Amino acid sequence: MIHRCTYIGSLVVLILALVPVTGCSPAIAPFSGCAYELAVDLKVDALRTMERAEEPFSKHEPRVESLQRQMKKAVEFARGRPNNSITTRQWEIMMNPEGHMVGGFLTRWKQDDSLSWGFIREASAQIEAGFDAIIGLESGKIGSKK
Repeated sequence: MIHRCTYIGSLVVLILALVPVTGCSPAIAPFSGCAYELAVDLKVDALRTMERAEEPFSKHEPRVESLQRQMKKAVEFARGRPNNSITTRQWEIMMNPEGHMVGGFLTRWKQDDSLSWGFIREASAQIEAGFDAIIGLESGKIGSKK
C-alpha cells in the first residue's frame, strides 16, 4: 500500500528539483509555450484517467497506454531542450512506474485491477500538485507572459 507520506516524499523531491544548483550561468531553458500546453493537457488527461480506476484496468487499458505514450513524448521533448535537466527530471519522477506519481499509480491499477475511491482521491491530490510544480516551473521561465 502506498502511504500518504510516500506521496509527500515524492512531491518534496519533485519540488526540490526546482532549486537550481548551479552558479551564475543560465541554468534553465527559456519558456516554451508548447511544453506548458503539453503539461496542462497531460495533467487533465492523467486526472481524468485516474478517476476511472475504480473500474477494471482492462476496460481502460487503451486510454492508459495513450496517456503513457503522451507522457513519454513530454519527457523526450523536455530532454531535447538545452538547459532543461530540471524539467526533464520532474517528468521522469512523474512517469516512474515504480514511483508514487502517475507511473506508479498506473502500475498499481494494473496490478490490482481496480482501486478504492479513497486511494484514488489521495493519489490524485498528490499527482495534481506534481503537475502543478511542472507547470509552475515552465510558466516561471524567462520569456513567459506572466
